[in-house]
Amino acid sequence: MGQGNKNRKPRDSTRNATPSLLEKIDVYSAQKGSKNSVSILGGTVRVLYWESILSDSVRASVTFTDAGNTLSTSKITRRGRRPTAKKVSAVEGLPIEGSEEVRLKFADNNGVTLNFGKTTNNSLYVNKIRNLPTGSETTDKTYMLDLAPLEWIKNDLGHTEVGKNMRGQVSDLAKRIFKDFLKTKKKLDIERTRNKEDYQGLNQKPIYCLNQLSTRAVSQDVRNTGETAGYFFWETSDSYHFKSIDTLMDQDYKIKILYNESSEGIPEGYQARALSMETDNKVNVQKKNERGAWSNHFTSIDPFSGTVTNIFNSAEAFTKGNEVKLAGEELPALNEAFSGGQADSDYTKKVFQLASTGQLNVGPIADQLKDSKLPNFDNAGVFNQAMMRYNQLFASEVTIVLPGDFSLHAGDSVVVDIPQTDITENKACGDEVDQRTSGKYLISDLCHYITAKDTYTKLVLIRDSFGRKVTSNKGDGQSSSNANKVMDSNFLSFIK
Repeated sequence: MGQGNKNRKPRDSTRNATPSLLEKIDVYSAQKGSKNSVSILGGTVRVLYWESILSDSVRASVTFTDAGNTLSTSKITRRGRRPTAKKVSAVEGLPIEGSEEVRLKFADNNGVTLNFGKTTNNSLYVNKIRNLPTGSETTDKTYMLDLAPLEWIKNDLGHTEVGKNMRGQVSDLAKRIFKDFLKTKKKLDIERTRNKEDYQGLNQKPIYCLNQLSTRAVSQDVRNTGETAGYFFWETSDSYHFKSIDTLMDQDYKIKILYNESSEGIPEGYQARALSMETDNKVNVQKKNERGAWSNHFTSIDPFSGTVTNIFNSAEAFTKGNEVKLAGEELPALNEAFSGGQADSDYTKKVFQLASTGQLNVGPIADQLKDSKLPNFDNAGVFNQAMMRYNQLFASEVTIVLPGDFSLHAGDSVVVDIPQTDITENKACGDEVDQRTSGKYLISDLCHYITAKDTYTKLVLIRDSFGRKVTSNKGDGQSSSNANKVMDSNFLSFIK
């Protein structure tokens, strides 16, 4: 995930949004001792599949028509249970009532397969079955299965509660919760942290604990604590992920996407053309100020020593260093008219903390004594910075629809090039890439829409900054902000 894919061939424009291959949709009985299963593949009308970096799990839904003659019934005789000639619906015969295991397999037109099943430890389960209205002229019934992963459902059970005190790297604590409490068998993509923590589970649910730890994590790649922090915890089709905001912003892009109104083929250097696009500047200055996205003032008082700590944090100053990684060129620029003209006075949020030391230590007595003078948690350098980074993220949002592409996942980066809409002295409208809104974005949300006629992938893309910055981490030399290096003669002919 998140790896460069510049050698991938562009899709044939004549195959845009053609149907994907639905290979398997099998439902297994939840009845005790039953090994029965039924395939609803033949009656499937639509499949939807979702991923999001803001969601604890993947989700899916399957809409299917049940003709009523899918499963044979049976009756008890002297010689045991015997099948009869009568047939009933899949929902009635299996039955499908909730908590059934569902195994799915489907592939896009590039041959990329999503497989959910026992062998890959990622089967989905029926969270709810919904009856959908049908016409009075038919006896067929239509249902929608709301599907969720095993871990998402087990999260509410008492045996998964995190009832222990733990000490170690935050990334190690996250791994332990995944393995020992959530008991997942899925792959784990966990970025190593540099900060340790004494963590009290307090019998909380494991997914709650993982989300809490994500706000307290600092990547091991950060050399100076106090400039950036914050992780995301989310799931994709084959893995759980626990990764820092700055790693996500700085990762190489997976594909390059062009949006224009041309009906011709996809230009060289791009792997996909967006079928539709919406852009949204998400900067609400008052709201961002209220949440301290770009500046804040942190005050801490230690009631035992009487020490008072005051820290002014400026996001603009942090971006001039090497710790904060932006997807674009720069954070949104604020009008100088807002400035008070005094040093360290332009903060927009005040954060206050009563400092505490030594209360949460666990482990050997010698270690507890050694660390007893240290703060329980570095609010100034970790939580405060994570709060700023989370609120900076959604500065710009682009929503696009592509022909179905199952290689993309939430947490991947893509490049989207958008033609500018104004007319310059030497260029017609649309002949130049918009250098402010184009560039690298993070896939925040993803939905695959699959029917018998077509397949689409909808992406919600976000980033923390503006300006086109596309230099590949793989060193392909593609400059980010110089349009002359991006726009060659072959490319120009496709912009209409």
